[in-house]
Amino acid sequence: EYTEKRPSLDYDIDGLVIKVDELALYDIIGYTMKTPKWAIAYKFPPEEVVTRINDIFLTVGRTGRVVPNAVLEPVRVAGSIIARATLNNEDFVKKLDLRIGDVYLHKAGDVIPEVSGVDLKRRPANTKPYLFQDDCPYCHQKLVRKDAIHYCLNNLCPSRNINKLIFFVSDKGM
Repeated sequence: EYTEKRPSLDYDIDGLVIKVDELALYDIIGYTMKTPKWAIAYKFPPEEVVTRINDIFLTVGRTGRVVPNAVLEPVRVAGSIIARATLNNEDFVKKLDLRIGDVYLHKAGDVIPEVSGVDLKRRPANTKPYLFQDDCPYCHQKLVRKDAIHYCLNNLCPSRNINKLIFFVSDKGM
């Protein structure tokens, strides 16, 4: 019932907490080690929308990890406008056969934008599979792949150094 009511509410919710309404029953129903048995949380399935990938670009973090990112046609999902989403790694891009074109998008946990699939019917003709580049887009050094992750090993890479500085001045860093 509330899944259907959710879009018409004046506020955003990502789920419901259902509780027994009689306090006297709480001790009888009991508890597990961490949670009461007289209450349960129910998460709604994520809102999924269709949008378009306009571009895919790589970012390099402070550790040298290289991550593909999607530039999306801006779309409202779960109360916010989403224009970019992380695509995790090369294997994720290949598994979904991501290309410039239409994709399904939702917010994982109603928080993190996540591409969840491709709408092949709406994909433009003549699109080509995304090819993960062999060199760093910032310092042009050869990338190294370990498991599913690509890395830039150049300690002088401008992107790595900027991200190291950003981390250093952050709460966790300083």
